[in-house]
Amino acid sequence: MTITSESRTAPERPAAGTVRGALRTSRTALGLRVGTWAVIAAAGLALPYLVALYPLQVATQGVTQGILALSIGWLLRQTGLLSFGHAAFYGVTGYVVGNLAIHTGLSPLPALLLGILGGTVLSLLFALVIARSTGIAFAMLSLALGMMLWVAAYRSRALTDGLDGMVVELHGDFLGRDVADYAGPVHAWPIAWLVLMVTIGGLWLASRTVFGRRLTAIRENEERVRFSGVSTVGPRIAAIAISGFCASLAGAVAVLQKAFVSPDDLFFSASGLALIVAVIGGIGSVWGPPVGAIAFAVLQALLTQSGQYQAVLGLSLMAFVLLAPGGGAQLVDRVRTAVARRREGRTDA
Repeated sequence: MTITSESRTAPERPAAGTVRGALRTSRTALGLRVGTWAVIAAAGLALPYLVALYPLQVATQGVTQGILALSIGWLLRQTGLLSFGHAAFYGVTGYVVGNLAIHTGLSPLPALLLGILGGTVLSLLFALVIARSTGIAFAMLSLALGMMLWVAAYRSRALTDGLDGMVVELHGDFLGRDVADYAGPVHAWPIAWLVLMVTIGGLWLASRTVFGRRLTAIRENEERVRFSGVSTVGPRIAAIAISGFCASLAGAVAVLQKAFVSPDDLFFSASGLALIVAVIGGIGSVWGPPVGAIAFAVLQALLTQSGQYQAVLGLSLMAFVLLAPGGGAQLVDRVRTAVARRREGRTDA
């Protein structure tokens, strides 16, 4: 049988077209996600003009908690490592800023940057100690290290003022405005919101890189990754440091708003609460933990006078674990999938 040039090249055309179409679809989806992120980021800045001061204050607290929850949720999502020590990075950032402001008189911006650096370096030191552990051993070691810092903060009155807590007296301008203005939600909200959005974008991009895919591979089958000749400890150290940096960002935003830090900020319950809201929001998506934190802040504000918000939080956590282990993000995916199937059914009809 004679094979013509047309018959030889014909099978290649659909393949090329398929690859080209897949790339075009991927670029369209990427552009849609980036565009959605940009629209949400811009729209969020208008919130102070739309709501009263108290709801804005609640939203600001929720966003700050959301940054911390995102740092824990992203680490769990990418590596499978459950940390109960991230509150240490959050709290140490505030203490570094406070001591720099009191003892050196640094202006707010360098003090905050050095505070973030201090929390990040601490996370790197933690990682060097516990990165070889996994599972329950990692969780318990992170808890032990965090509690050691809590005890140190509790007893070192010269550096932390002990249980009384430290008033962080920053003086000067921050981003063209008196730093005292950021105690109010009107000026604190844009800072907290932009930090959250940049953190979401940065972690989402990191997840799509070779580094992020390698972390996923280590989470799924660490032994196979080792057999391929790739180190598994180094990427985990980097992931812990990245998540620690994000927790430090949350600590810097918090101390800018509250101008106060106490040993409670280092206690394991702070990490536990961040983990709970991350699970409720859904660790399968970078949007999940912040949404869970904001929802919790709103729920707490609505029920705080009745004292029932803890019971409601517990029931909500049970419901999500039983009905939607992936949290709110999983529910959104289910709805999106159902809508897509219905559209396909209408198209076929």
